[in-house]
Parts: sequence; structure tokens; C-alpha cells
Amino acid sequence: MAKGPSKSAAAIQRLLEERRQYEAWLARINATADSAPEHVRTRVKADYEARLRAVTEELKSHADAARQLIAQRQENLLELQKKEKAAAERLAETELRHEVGEYDEGQWAQVHKDALADLGAVRDELMDVERDITRLEELDTLVKAKPAAAAPRGGAPPRPPEKAPERRKTPTDELAFLKSVTEDDRTPSPQRASGAQYQPDDVEDGTPLAPVDENAPVEKTLQCKECGTMNVATEWYCEKCGGELAAM
Repeated sequence: MAKGPSKSAAAIQRLLEERRQYEAWLARINATADSAPEHVRTRVKADYEARLRAVTEELKSHADAARQLIAQRQENLLELQKKEKAAAERLAETELRHEVGEYDEGQWAQVHKDALADLGAVRDELMDVERDITRLEELDTLVKAKPAAAAPRGGAPPRPPEKAPERRKTPTDELAFLKSVTEDDRTPSPQRASGAQYQPDDVEDGTPLAPVDENAPVEKTLQCKECGTMNVATEWYCEKCGGELAAM
């Protein structure tokens, strides 16, 4: 026969039942409608959570005893399984003997009743031991579970410095920029985008003039009316006869 529950087993069973009760209450309070003010719900929930933590810590103090009880209950389980098999065989044997006529109706009623009672008692003990093992293994799993990582106490990490808002260019700024890269006055401009000073070119109406070659021959287009010699248009007197060209 299996031994009765020890004090440790009874304490563990009580604590496990309390733990399941608190978990059920927390599940219900989370699932219920907002029938109470939020601060009331928060206070009640915090109370259940605190009681659940307390009973869990108390359960952990029974961890070593729970492991010993698991080993003991597993031995009881093997013994009871053997007893169950033997009781079932005795019941089958009495039924066979009754069928062949060994027992009359009066004897059969008592023999059958006793065989059923023995088998039922063994099966009840077997269920109790299996239930104990399940509860004790629940505690062992609870103890082995890793606690959730605690949030750092230093508070939230510092927020990165915010970037200063970028200054948007106004139409005036854009106009000044365009003017600095397109203006073509004859004086050095410090507003050039490249930073280079302005270098004037010989231009006329936007078209650069060809460089003047001082050694190139000058075309003579002015004819002297006295001698017919062709002279440069800028001359005042004929280079041959000396006649005044302007008066001609």
C-alpha cells in the first residue's frame, strides 16, 4: 500500500492549489469588462500578483523535498501498477470460476464484490500517486524555469540629441546665389560660388573678341582723290601726294 501524504507533500499540494487559484483570479480580472475604475482594477491586480509571487517563492523552498517525493511516488507507482494487474487477474479468475459453476449465486455475489473492491482500491491509490507526481513535477518545472530578465534600474536610455532644424533657403537667398554665379560685371566679385576672383574677358554683346595682332597688315579702304592712292581709313593725309584726305 502507498504511504499517506507527508507534511511536505501536503504543504506543497496546498501551495500549488493557492498558486493555481491566484493565476485563475488574474486571468479573470484581465478578461472581465471594465466594471470598476481603472485604479481599483490595478490595485486588486497588484494584490493578486504579490500573493502569487509570495506563494511561488514559498514553493521554491520545498524544491528539494519535492524531488525526493517524486522519486518516492514513482516507486509507489510501480508497486501499485503490479497490484492493479494482480487484482484484475483475480477478478477475471473469479468470473471464470463462476461461469464453470464453482460458485453458487450466494458465494458468487460475495466473491465478486470482494474482487471488485480490491481492484477499485488499488486503482484509487494509483490515481492519487499519479496526481501527486504531476503536482510535484509542476513544482520542479517552476523552480527550474529561468526568471524573466529584469529591466535595467537606470531608467530608459538617454535620448539622442535632436538635430537642429535645417534652415530653409528663402527666395532671397536663392536669388543671391544665382546672381553670384551669373553676374558678369567687370570687377572682382567675392560672391563667386567657387571662391575665385572674376577675370574680365574682352567681350562684345556677350561674344568674346578675337585678340588683336599688331603685326597684321592694315587694310586700306580710303582712296586719295588727287592721285588715286589707297590709304588707311584713319589717316588724314595721303601717304603719296600728301593731299588732305578728310577734305576730299
